[in-house]
Amino acid sequence: MRIGILGTGAMTAALGRRLSAIGHDVVIGSRDPVRAETLAREIGASSGTDLLHAAQSDVVIVAVRDTAALEVVGELAGELAGRVVLDLGNPIDPPHFESRYGAGPSLAERMAEAAPGAIVVKAFNTVYAEHLAGDGSPQVLVAADDGPAKTLVTELVVAIGCEPLDVGALRVSRHLEQLAGFEVDLVEGGYARATSLRVIDLPG
Repeated sequence: MRIGILGTGAMTAALGRRLSAIGHDVVIGSRDPVRAETLAREIGASSGTDLLHAAQSDVVIVAVRDTAALEVVGELAGELAGRVVLDLGNPIDPPHFESRYGAGPSLAERMAEAAPGAIVVKAFNTVYAEHLAGDGSPQVLVAADDGPAKTLVTELVVAIGCEPLDVGALRVSRHLEQLAGFEVDLVEGGYARATSLRVIDLPG
């Protein structure tokens, strides 16, 4: 499967390496194609290119800065139509790391509005890149309105050695983004170096 990852940060490196290792055609996209190509070589991805060509993939992971995500997705809206778009961003700001959207629509929901033809799935936003960079198996909370798209992302999560948990519709991403803010607050407060929330069901 061809998987495009938009962005060249830590999450791109961690996810790209895992996806490449299991045989996917991973294409890194950036406004700086040279930087994308350099990262692609480092993690074993197939290539690095600009955002447009990376968006021409079966699954497109949006891993640019959350402050630029809606602009990037809006610019690529035509190309993203009909594609599964995985949002892992969190619209949170210091000092309190609360969602800048308050109780309104999440970043993922706004992404769906910016590219109305795209099929948006929220996942990986509560997992720090450090937990993906090694061989750990963090739990990945997945939210989406489209069943087949959610299944596809869930299968990718399993394939890279992580544990998926279906948490419901895309609207639930509002809660996921608030949870991520709590995680960042813990890290900034010195309680942990990196976090990954896990939901545990009691037996019986």
